Amino acid sequence: MPCTKDNFAEQNGPSNAPRPSQRFGSMAGTPGACSTCARTQKCPVHAAVTRYQPTPEERKRRTREALAERIEKQTRLRVLDAIRRKLPAVIARPDLEMAAADYFLRLGHDNQRRLCRAYAWAEKKTKGAYGTAIVDYPSIAAAAIEAMSLADLHRFLVLCALVADLYTPSHATAQTLQKDTNLARTAARYKIDLGKVEATVRAELTNKKSAGTTMPKKKASASREDQRSGVKTTNQG
Repeated sequence: MPCTKDNFAEQNGPSNAPRPSQRFGSMAGTPGACSTCARTQKCPVHAAVTRYQPTPEERKRRTREALAERIEKQTRLRVLDAIRRKLPAVIARPDLEMAAADYFLRLGHDNQRRLCRAYAWAEKKTKGAYGTAIVDYPSIAAAAIEAMSLADLHRFLVLCALVADLYTPSHATAQTLQKDTNLARTAARYKIDLGKVEATVRAELTNKKSAGTTMPKKKASASREDQRSGVKTTNQG
């Protein structure tokens, strides 16, 4: 028989007791256990219907709200469809600027920063809403988009689609660029050899590292020679 509110605690034990499916022995197959009554819709403990019933006024209010929501959704959808039908074959500049600014806004903070640095835009800090100094990347991009030519806008949209592939996970820093990414496929279309680019970057960074390790020693030896010459001059004086 299904469990009731009176025998539920007696059959299943306290709240911190193991579940019936975790128990061993004859209790798991005992009629009235939670493992049997949870499958039926007549169990007053697990399948009980809520006692709350909306009032007639509340039902009318919910009906009006649902109708208003459907009207708003259908109106926006029809406006979008009307714009789609009237779009020309050659997109106008205001539409391109809107698409570029919106695309940039949806990239996220990290990709916005990467794209700003790719264009070498000045990352000036401004006062934020909470009084802290922040870099408003969308405002920086909006000003730059207005100054772009039509061809530069087209290139900007392409770079917005490629900037996400600049991310390298911290748990796999040596992971190479996958061939199915937008960045790799675009490089292949424009006949850019990824191997040569990687070799050039590796050589540049290796030379910088070797130069950085030798420079402090030269500076240290020069400072020691200056100190020694200073000591000699003082002794001679």
